[in-house]
Amino acid sequence: MSKLVVISGPSGVGKGTVVKELQRMYKENNEKLYLSISCTTRTIREGEIENVSYYFISVSEFQEMIKKNEFLEYNQYGTGKYYGTPLKKVEEYLDEGYDVILEIDVNGYRQVKERMKDAIGVFIMPPSIEEVEYRLRKRNTETDEVIKKRLEIAKEELKTKDEYDYLVINERDKQVETAEKVYRIIKRSI
Repeated sequence: MSKLVVISGPSGVGKGTVVKELQRMYKENNEKLYLSISCTTRTIREGEIENVSYYFISVSEFQEMIKKNEFLEYNQYGTGKYYGTPLKKVEEYLDEGYDVILEIDVNGYRQVKERMKDAIGVFIMPPSIEEVEYRLRKRNTETDEVIKKRLEIAKEELKTKDEYDYLVINERDKQVETAEKVYRIIKRSI
């Protein structure tokens, strides 16, 4: 039976790396996995690929999809840009026997659980808020001001962890082990 899995957690916790490891594990085991691709109204960035990184669409197209109830979940962020998970794609892959992973925030998770009660929520936890700061600084991609803002957001996101079905701590340099834990959760969940 295919499963819908939502993976959330604060910025800098290593969600993306864990998801890449999950993709590798599924491939090694010849199992079907689809990592959901979101629609967004922001412009494409260098290195991103249309219909692989995101579905890049206009604001009017996005708003039309909202009116038609074509999103499993969506949000408009402070930047004014929309992000959303196309419902039809998720349903198609689930019907074809794929496990489907959504890497989204807590607001998206709440919307998914409202529509699809069987969705499995996995919250990736940092061992500490200091570790989140370490990882954000290690990226060396953001200013101190942005890092401080991300840490405040992370503290708020951590308060939502009890809404999820499973909590998994992602220790430093243990992404493979963390992904293995998530894989076992998916495989044993009914």
